[in-house]
Amino acid sequence: MAAPRVTAAQVAKEARVSQATVSYVLNDKPHGRIPEETRRRVLDAARKLNYTPSAAARALRLGRSNLVLIVLPDWPLGYAMSGFIDRLTDHLEQVDLQPVIRRLKPGMPVGDLWQAIMPAAVLLLDDVGRGERASMRAAGVFVAHGVLWDEDHDDDPVLARGSLVGALQVEHLVATGHRRVGYLAPRAAHDQLFSRLRIEGAEAACLDLGIDRPQVRSADLTPEAIRQALDGWWAEEPDRRVTAVCAYSDDYAFALLAAMRDAGLRAPDDLAVIGADDVPLALFADPPLTTIDHEQEVVVAHLARVIGAGIRGEEAPEAPPMHPSVVIRRSA
Repeated sequence: MAAPRVTAAQVAKEARVSQATVSYVLNDKPHGRIPEETRRRVLDAARKLNYTPSAAARALRLGRSNLVLIVLPDWPLGYAMSGFIDRLTDHLEQVDLQPVIRRLKPGMPVGDLWQAIMPAAVLLLDDVGRGERASMRAAGVFVAHGVLWDEDHDDDPVLARGSLVGALQVEHLVATGHRRVGYLAPRAAHDQLFSRLRIEGAEAACLDLGIDRPQVRSADLTPEAIRQALDGWWAEEPDRRVTAVCAYSDDYAFALLAAMRDAGLRAPDDLAVIGADDVPLALFADPPLTTIDHEQEVVVAHLARVIGAGIRGEEAPEAPPMHPSVVIRRSA
C-alpha cells in the first residue's frame, strides 16, 4: 500500500508555523513579511517530510498543470509497447512532467478522461476523431500523437519508419538468397495500421528487388491460427513455396518458430524467419531470432521533446534521423 501523501498542514506543524505561511514560502510568493529564519524552517520541514505539492496546487500557481495524459486503447500491451510507455515516462519525468495513463474503453468519450484532470498535454495512442482533438486544442491542451493515422499524417517520418521496417526485412532475406517471401500479419484490428505499413514496405522492397510480392497470411496470436498460416505456405508446390517469412513482430515470430518445431521444421534450413522490435527474449528464441531494431529510444526521446515544446507553446523540434537496422541471428 502506498504511503499517505504528506500535506501542507503537516509541513506547517513540523515547522511550527501557519499553513498560510507554508503556502507563501513554498509557492515563492512575495515574502517581505516572512523572516528568513522562518523560510528556512519551512523549507527544511518540507525536505524532511518529502513534501510534494499536489498537481492541482501546482496548476493554480503556474497557470497550467504538469500532467501529460497518455490515452491507451483498450487492448493488451505487448513487450514493445510496454517498453515504449516506460521509456516515455522516464523522459517526461526528467523534465518535471507527470504522466497519467488511462485506457479508453469502447464507446467512452475521451473527454471523460481529459476533462477530469485538465492536463497540459494529451498523448493519443489511438485515434479519437477530429472533433475530440479539436475540443482538446480549444481548451488549451496540447495534443500529441503516438499512433498516427493517415488523415492527418501522410508524410510523418514515424509512418515512413513503419514502412522501412518491412522493407528491411525483405532486403535482408533477399540478400541471403531468398526469392519467395511470406508475411505473417496480425488479424486484430488494433494492429492494422502498423501491420499495413510494414506490409507496404515489404511489397515495395519486393518490387525494387524484382521478386514477387510477399504471400501475406493474417492470423490471431494463437497456436491454431499460426499453425494454419504455416500449413498454408507449406501446402504450396515446392517450386512455389515460400522459403522465408517476415513476421509483423517478434511475438509473431516466436509463435511461428514454435509452430515450425511442432511440424518438424527448422529455421533457417526449412524456413527462415525474421521478426521486428528486437525484444530481449529474441536472444533466447530457438534458434535466436533475426529481427529489426527500429530505434525506439530515439522515437521516445523525440516524442517527449515534442510534448515539452507543445506545452511551452514552442515550435515542434525537427524529427531526428532514424536508422532502423537488421539484428542478424540464426533464424535468418
